[in-house]
Amino acid sequence: MQEWTDPYNSFNSFKVLLWREQLEGCITGDLLPPIIVDTDPAGICNLNCIWCNAYDFMKKNPLLIPEDHLLKLADFYSYWGVKGTCIAGGGEPLMNPGINNFLLRLQKNNVEAAIISNGTLQKGDHFNIAADTCRWYGFSMDAGTPETWLKVKGVKNEKLWYKVLKNIESLTDAVHKRNSKCDVGYKFLLHPDNAYDILPAVKLAKSLGVKDFQLRPVGWDNIEKTKGKAPISFTDLFPVINQQIEEALKYEDENFRFFGIRHKFSPTMKRKVNFKKCRAISLSSTFSADGKVHLCFDMRGNEDLIMCSHYPDPYKVLNYWGSTKHLAMIDSIDPNKCPRCTYGAYNEMIEQCIIEDGFCRNFP
Repeated sequence: MQEWTDPYNSFNSFKVLLWREQLEGCITGDLLPPIIVDTDPAGICNLNCIWCNAYDFMKKNPLLIPEDHLLKLADFYSYWGVKGTCIAGGGEPLMNPGINNFLLRLQKNNVEAAIISNGTLQKGDHFNIAADTCRWYGFSMDAGTPETWLKVKGVKNEKLWYKVLKNIESLTDAVHKRNSKCDVGYKFLLHPDNAYDILPAVKLAKSLGVKDFQLRPVGWDNIEKTKGKAPISFTDLFPVINQQIEEALKYEDENFRFFGIRHKFSPTMKRKVNFKKCRAISLSSTFSADGKVHLCFDMRGNEDLIMCSHYPDPYKVLNYWGSTKHLAMIDSIDPNKCPRCTYGAYNEMIEQCIIEDGFCRNFP
């Protein structure tokens, strides 16, 4: 199935080739600062999604990063040379009351910000601040109807669904009024329980003024890990899924884009591992609400992959980044034992484009 109509988009994994110097450092072990740090301001959440990949982590670490430390992190990211931070992670970021000031400090320090939120807690000045400071803002929706949303989000209060829709509309209004470059996104993790909601969700997202609609399969390895669920299958659902994707692409225009991300997964939507070794993980780092620096956001909470602490002094991270301990930890990763790999395509391109020189880089 077609993933997008315009290849120049943020979901195209070939953008990793923009970071050639960082990729070469991933190969040689001479690591540069990460392109992005994932910041998890909260280890708590007000919803209970059926596929939550931070379920166990939040049970063990129901914590918030203090606001003064968030501001320290914003200053440290700038000092370190980090280009951006995705504010999301092991809980709902807006559970932390310091988010607005964190965004403003990041903006002051010229560090780009992005947020992934369930959309239930936005209020007051947050819409204008987010429009002014965020490069993109993703709402984790995963449904196109209130009935499906209640089911997959583990929620009983239907009024909350309509509150989320109002919050999305309030942010898109703020973006338009303030002539902001913030791309508002409607995120949809595909699961058998919401497979019939794709097209209704696309229509709804466009009506709310959303710019980007992202559809991708849920990482069900994480379901099995955190909730004890059996593996899921899309086999009987492919006809209805593909038909809705074909229809969804017809709703695209200059203000609305649809992305049905499939290249990171096998044809049956299972995780795929087309690389031998994990190297790309040092393009990012995860600063979690527990005060620890986690090597991989897909493996957040794995005790063997905690590099060091960022609390109370984030500058001490510099003593560990690129150290023998850090490199050994990366080398210990067995890709075949990981859950879905967000950076799988990046690892594949490191091997095929740089190590194997599949593009013949010295020839136009």
